[in-house]
Amino acid sequence: MTKKIILSFVKQFLFWLCFFALNRTIFLIYNIKKLSGISFLEILSTFIHAIRLDISMDCYFMIIPFLLILFVAIFQIKFFNIFNKFYTFLLIIFVAVMTSAELGVYDEWRVKLNYKAISYLSQPSEVFRSARTLVIISGFILIFLQSFVGIFFYQKFFHEKFIKIKRNFIAIFFYFILTSGLLVLGLRGGFQQIPLTQSDSYFSKNNILNQASVNTIWNLGQTIWENRTFGTKNPFEYYNQAQAEKTFSSFIAVKKDTTIKILNTDRPNIVLILLESWSGDNIASLSDLKGIDPNVEKLISNGLLFTNCYATGTLSDQGMISVFSGYPSLPYVYLSIQPDKFQKLPCIVKKMKEINYSTSFYFGGQLSYGNIKGYMIFNQFDKITEGEDFPSSIPQGKLGIHDGYTLKYWLNEIGKTKQPFFTSLFTVSSHSPFDEPMKEVLHWGGEEKKYINSVYYADSCLGNFFREAAKQKWFDNTLFVLVADHSHDSPKQWNYYEPNYKKIPLLFFGNVLKKEYRGKKIDKLCSQNDLTATLLAQMNIGHKEFRWSKNLFNPYEKEFAFYAFHDGYGWLTPNGSFIIHNRDEYYQKQIKEGIPEDSILINGKSYIQSLYSEYLKF
Repeated sequence: MTKKIILSFVKQFLFWLCFFALNRTIFLIYNIKKLSGISFLEILSTFIHAIRLDISMDCYFMIIPFLLILFVAIFQIKFFNIFNKFYTFLLIIFVAVMTSAELGVYDEWRVKLNYKAISYLSQPSEVFRSARTLVIISGFILIFLQSFVGIFFYQKFFHEKFIKIKRNFIAIFFYFILTSGLLVLGLRGGFQQIPLTQSDSYFSKNNILNQASVNTIWNLGQTIWENRTFGTKNPFEYYNQAQAEKTFSSFIAVKKDTTIKILNTDRPNIVLILLESWSGDNIASLSDLKGIDPNVEKLISNGLLFTNCYATGTLSDQGMISVFSGYPSLPYVYLSIQPDKFQKLPCIVKKMKEINYSTSFYFGGQLSYGNIKGYMIFNQFDKITEGEDFPSSIPQGKLGIHDGYTLKYWLNEIGKTKQPFFTSLFTVSSHSPFDEPMKEVLHWGGEEKKYINSVYYADSCLGNFFREAAKQKWFDNTLFVLVADHSHDSPKQWNYYEPNYKKIPLLFFGNVLKKEYRGKKIDKLCSQNDLTATLLAQMNIGHKEFRWSKNLFNPYEKEFAFYAFHDGYGWLTPNGSFIIHNRDEYYQKQIKEGIPEDSILINGKSYIQSLYSEYLKF
């Protein structure tokens, strides 16, 4: 009897470890191109370092079978054994779906499947449009194959058939006590004071191996729990809150509210172009990758380029809030899907409307993604035009209307708009699945060849737009601003956490620029959320409510940049920088010689603590 109970439990426990190993193998094979240059031995080490989180997830899965096996032993009823089998089948299918979906998520975002990705499933049509066809097809194939293999091998080699045997209550008692204790121990990862975290599986300088070593279902559950927990609790409490606020306030304090005027007018029309997923590496003026942006380079030669600008987040909805509300992105939580929170934020659109500017926003896709439309409507754009509002005669791609058609339509709409105006357009073609109507031009780029060709296409569309815009009557009194919503993996293959990955273009262009600023480049550290205060200051409009946005032309402003990713953040200053992941573990720390380390760490940590604290108060 004792042997039968133990064997049934152990075999099912071992099955899940084998199945998780299969999931991991598929992940590594799917991303095999990203493993170039990594030794086979280090790749194999992934399976060793994964074992603790795999065991933890295994223990979660085994809670129900533990009880069912117990009931079978006590009541000798076949139903419990049948229920256990079909419970396992459902879990196998669930794991197959989640691990297959993660391949697409990682392909686009370079992160594990998490709460944000799952929340996007509320818009399944958008997910299917944004994913590449090959990714969708391979995903369904892998769901089927993993489910089939899992169910077949579980039933053939791991499931114990029901056999009615004599009850042994002593054996049952010891099974209950010992197994429940081992399950609890396995859940938390051992006797240590702090339970397991994702970083307990990290072991390599190659982030893809660290990601592969983290159990997909464990990570998903953790991020869902974190989103719920950190919606009410600050995960970045480094100091006494009053002290953190004092340090932060002192750090961002500006001795003099002034600005260097780079425009020859206080009331220009403003045309804001948000570039979908444009990495700084696409810009020849910012990188040694040449030939991707020939038309934008022409704008740069007669515009004002910020060479050290960073996206504060990793997703489009985060970029929107950063640009329009001057508010940085946050780890763990997402403001765009929390109307009760984003309604507390200021917005440049409202400031424009106060001085009688016409306001509008155009996008060739669907704004329901990430609840961007909800944010736009709340902030009272006079006109919001998305894909379904364009004439049906305009050709569309899988994700929406291609940039060439959108920009042409927008140009015509601008000509009908009452001046002065604040109008913005969000491009779409440089987002997966990269189905732009153009033959391949750039025959290099490795995995990112399709991406850089999509940027090349978008750049050509921008060239056409500006050539036509220059002929319009409103052109001479218009400031054009080009900024990316967030970055993207490039042929450079930067690590997802590193500053080089987060760098984006920020360009001012137009005849309203004073001549001495045309063709100039500014190396000051900044973020996309600094655009709001900078524009308002140029227009002599107060911007105190945008406390997280810096006026980049005020020489008294501190120079720094902040960015967030799912479980951490980066802090950059001229004297040093650091990157923290998993709340308090340093991924990277670089301080200039002779600079006290604490002077960098305290300011950065006080910044994130104060930012998150404010978010919780909204």
